[in-house]
Amino acid sequence: MLVRRPESFMPPTGPRPAKGLTLLELIVAIAILALLLAVAVPSMGTMIARNRLKAAAHAVAEDLQWTRSEAIKRNRVLQFSLDLDHWCYGVDEPGALCDCRAPSGAARACSLKRVSGVDFPGVRLDATFTATRFEPRRATALNGSLALTSSQGSAIRVVLSRLGRVRLCTSSGDLPGYDSCGD
Repeated sequence: MLVRRPESFMPPTGPRPAKGLTLLELIVAIAILALLLAVAVPSMGTMIARNRLKAAAHAVAEDLQWTRSEAIKRNRVLQFSLDLDHWCYGVDEPGALCDCRAPSGAARACSLKRVSGVDFPGVRLDATFTATRFEPRRATALNGSLALTSSQGSAIRVVLSRLGRVRLCTSSGDLPGYDSCGD
C-alpha cells in the first residue's frame, strides 16, 4: 500500500544555499597552516637527527653485546674492528683482516657481521680504540668508548668495560632517558 505524504513534509524546492568556502575563509585557513608548518619543521629536523643518533648508538651497543655472546657461544676469540675514516665496523676472528668496506664474499670482508654508517646519516663516530677482542672464557674485552655525535650537536657515548659490559650515557645532558657519563 502506497502512502502519500502531505505537502507540508515535502522538501523545499527554492534556491539552495551555496556549499564551500569563501575566498577569505580559504586565505585564513592557508595562513594558519603556513604558521603551523613554520613552527613544526625546525623541531622536526631536530627530532629526526636525535632519533638517528639514538639508533646508531643502540646499534653499536647491541653489536658489541652480540660479539661478546658469539665469542662465548663459539668458544673463540672474536674481534670487533672499527674504521673511523669510513664510519663502519665489522666482526670476525682475529687475524682475518676484517675490512668493513669490502663487499660480501670478498677476501677481506668481515665474515660474521658488517655495519656501515651510511644507515645513520648525520651521525659522526669517534672512538678510543680501532679494535677490541672478546675472550670466550671470561667474556672480557679491551675496554674503551665510542662517541656518536649528531649533526645537531647531541652526543651519546657507548662505554665498553673491561668485563665486556656495554652501557650508554651522555655528557651533553640534552637527551632524556640516558645517564650522565660522569665526566
